[in-house]
Amino acid sequence: MRWCAGIVNHGNYDDLERCLATLVQQDPAPMAVVVYDTGVSPERFESVRKAHPDIEFEIGENRGYAGGANRVVDRLVRSGQAVDFVLVLNPDVELEAGYADRLITAMAEQPRVAIGTGKLLRPDRVTLDSAGIIIPRNRRPRDRGSEEADLGQWDTPGFVDAASGAAMMLRVAALEDLSVEGELFDESFFAYHEDTDLCWRARLFGWRIFYEPKAVAVHRRGWRRNRRAAISVETRRHSFKNHYLQLMKNETAVGFVRNLPWLIAWEVLRLGFVLLRDREVGAAYRDAWRAMPEARRRRALIQAKTRREIDPLVWDTSA
Repeated sequence: MRWCAGIVNHGNYDDLERCLATLVQQDPAPMAVVVYDTGVSPERFESVRKAHPDIEFEIGENRGYAGGANRVVDRLVRSGQAVDFVLVLNPDVELEAGYADRLITAMAEQPRVAIGTGKLLRPDRVTLDSAGIIIPRNRRPRDRGSEEADLGQWDTPGFVDAASGAAMMLRVAALEDLSVEGELFDESFFAYHEDTDLCWRARLFGWRIFYEPKAVAVHRRGWRRNRRAAISVETRRHSFKNHYLQLMKNETAVGFVRNLPWLIAWEVLRLGFVLLRDREVGAAYRDAWRAMPEARRRRALIQAKTRREIDPLVWDTSA
């Protein structure tokens, strides 16, 4: 299967170097690689570009992860080369040998799988980062196995609710169907939850998301539980806001009623956390309110394409 890869980089040039080194060593190698850089350091950008003459680089404004990912996917798909899959990566990901081949092989065998992911480990290669994502009843997406020791407990391949945007494989044949008004990732999200928003929508449209544990990568992950204070207030607000936007866009009426007790409990906890621990994030409530009309408009577009028989979320099948 023919595949390409795209990376969105925002100042992580050391990570980008390591990511590219593992990417070009994949067998088979990607037919093309595109890097979208936000221009934090033109000098470092030029240094990396010169070191990789076979890779396409573009420098532009900071469009967030969503905007940058849309840019690289669109450029790869419209490059004129016939490709079957596109791998979207964060620069802080290093692929182990065979990552792309194993994941593509698993996806190719299942034509209704639009999005795939492998097992992501932390840099110690012992601690799990993500074994796919589930969307539980409070609708707060959760990485399976996050911060657990990797003892093989997540070594069974299968369907999941969502895949991390850190290393997400996309089936090109599904991209047009998954896009809403030409956007694959919702650019109003800017950063965080645009991956789960896409995957939730994919499931509503009748596609599936697959987890292949034999495809292994290392993810350094900037946002961890003990590093919240190191994340900018603006980024934390985007993450907080986007929880409500993906609910508005994707939750079904039946799902909302069925899960209302869990949703209310989670909202009480979130409000308490903001009031007691992170008041700077409180403005995200205002941001979400202002973005809600557009989210409702997009919800109508999504509902118009939603399949009557929706594949249940993981929590439904495992409960």
